[in-house]
Amino acid sequence: MNHKDPVCGMVISSEKSEFTSSWKNHTFYFCTEHCRMEFEKTPEAFPIRSSFFLKRWWDRYLKRLNKVTDGKPQCCD
Repeated sequence: MNHKDPVCGMVISSEKSEFTSSWKNHTFYFCTEHCRMEFEKTPEAFPIRSSFFLKRWWDRYLKRLNKVTDGKPQCCD
């Protein structure tokens, strides 16, 4: 399964990652020891929610918006 490194955003395979950290019952995967150490300094600064979920939600929202507006920007009156 792939996960996103919360520090740098790199996609990491959970099977291949040797750098992990747990916080609030979540396991986080990192590309390097440096990213893991940065996370462990202030884990509350990084969102727990999956960025994959947020990206998927945002992509769907933009597709619906473009469908409704025909891809044209909205004007403010």
